This record gives sequence, C-alpha cells and structure tokens, in this order.
Amino acid sequence: MVTISYFYDFVKIIESVENDNTYKTAWGRAILECIKNEEYEYQGEKIVIYHYDLVQKIMKYYWNQIAFFNLSQGPSSILEARINEIKNEFHDNTRITYPVWYDKVETFLKRNPVRFERQVKKFITIANKGIAAKFEKIGNKKYEIYDLDTKLKLLRFTQAQVDILNKEMSILEDLIDYKWASLIEQYNKAPNIIRKVIGSKAYRFKRQNLVKYRNVLIEYYHLEGAKDFYTGEPVKIADISLEHVIPYHFIYGCDIWNLIITSKETAKKRRANVPSMEDIKKLNKRNEVLFEALLNTKLRVRFELGNALEKHLVNRYYIDLKG
Repeated sequence: MVTISYFYDFVKIIESVENDNTYKTAWGRAILECIKNEEYEYQGEKIVIYHYDLVQKIMKYYWNQIAFFNLSQGPSSILEARINEIKNEFHDNTRITYPVWYDKVETFLKRNPVRFERQVKKFITIANKGIAAKFEKIGNKKYEIYDLDTKLKLLRFTQAQVDILNKEMSILEDLIDYKWASLIEQYNKAPNIIRKVIGSKAYRFKRQNLVKYRNVLIEYYHLEGAKDFYTGEPVKIADISLEHVIPYHFIYGCDIWNLIITSKETAKKRRANVPSMEDIKKLNKRNEVLFEALLNTKLRVRFELGNALEKHLVNRYYIDLKG
C-alpha cells in the first residue's frame, strides 16, 4: 500500500539533484505534467506514461530555457547539445535568427514528420539509456517511484501513486522549479531566472497587454505627438509598436522603464537586437524626464520607474546582457 512516504521519496529525489544534472528536474516535471493533463492510459490496474510523451515535454522545457531565454544548463549537458542541434536546423531552414517559443519550432519540425520523429527518437534514446533509471536513484539507493520498462519505453504507476502525485502536485511543481533555477544560477548571469524556469512550461507564449504603458508614454512623455525612439520620426497612433530596449527574452518582464515607442517598421528591423550604449544613455535620459512628469501622480508606474532609477536597473541589466 502506497502511503505519504511515496511523496517524501519523490521530494528526496528532487532535493538530491546537484551540479548540472537538470535532467532529473526535467524528467520529474514531465511526469507531473503528463499526470496533470491526464496524458496516460490504463493497462489493467496500471497507469502507463510513454517516453514518447514525456520527452516532448522535455524538448519544450529545454528549448524555451536554452534557445529562447539563453539559459545554459551547465558545461556538460547532453540535452542542451540536442537542443542546439534543433536550433541550428531551425535557423538554417527558416532564416529566423531572433528567439522564438517552442510552439513555433514544433510546428516547423512537424511539417516534416520524419524530421520530427527523428528528433523525438534522439531524446527517447537519452531518456531510456540513462535518465529514466537514474531518476529513481540517490547514490546507490533506489526509490520505487515507478516501474520502468526500457523495452517498451514506458513508465508504469499504480493508481495510488498517481493519486498522491495529483494531491501534492503544486508542492512538487514548486520544488522542481526552484531546484532547477538554483542549479542553473551558477551558469547564468541573467535576471528573473526562476520566472523563466516556471515560464518554460508554457506551450504557447503569452505577452502582456501593453496598452496602459503606451497611454502613459503618450500622455506624460510624448506631449507633442508620438515619435520613434530610434529615428525621432513622428509615429501615427495606428503605427505605434511598444518595444523593449533590453530584449524581452533577457528581461522576461514588461516594465515602463524598458519600454519605448517605435514605428512597426523600426520594430521589425530591430527585433531582438542588442542595444548600443547610446541607446542605453538615451533610455536613461527618457526615464529621468518621464519620472519628473509622473512625480505628482499616484500611478503605479511612477513607483516602478523610481525604483528602476534608484537601483540603476537599465545599466545593470545592460552590463549583464553584454556579459
């Protein structure tokens, strides 16, 4: 009979992960996601999750962290090497050089079923040869988390095991996210790593509605009409694009101190570009002027802007971005 000890065993495994072994956090997270989404099947009294389904989630996590957020997983990550292989193939075929979310890459891979299955098979091989068996072990001790079938490439769980994982889902998800973030912090000098690790679970990329920031910029800064931050040319309301000076994939946040108005054409040309020092100086000056204009208001962005100026966030993040 499965008791709460099963939950504690799962926790012990995640807490034991060290160095650059993020494959355990990825494997654990994939198991939880399959259970949460009921991506499994019943075979007699057992619940079965196939490696085929698990590794597609792992591909998503690693792509979003490595290719979109540019987060290294450590100096010897085999899975990172596989992601870079997909990244090169994607860029060679699409000529897209700016970061994209995994759903776009998956669509690209599935246009050629043979190509997609080839990549999935590579991840299954990695999982079957090492990850699946190593996940259950801490040193020489093996914990009975699931019944591994390397021949059929699947995991078998009892109903009681799945029930416990479902019941403690939020605790385990949080533990994995924070453990994963702590593992890769030593290899990455970037802001908001925990938010990026959590965000990498999402299948589709969801951007925040930026209309309120556009309205503040127009009302309190562009008093004589909106102008393109980079060119200085007037921009019609319908042609406004609100863009990040320090790229969004690095910041992973929408804050007024990093948002500027450009034309849609300028935004297209500069997509994901690394800003110059002149751009940074110009942004700092804009922020100082905007803060003065907001000084007598009670708008929340005033306090966010004041905090950014006080802590020199633009300069700090720019230095980190440049490495």
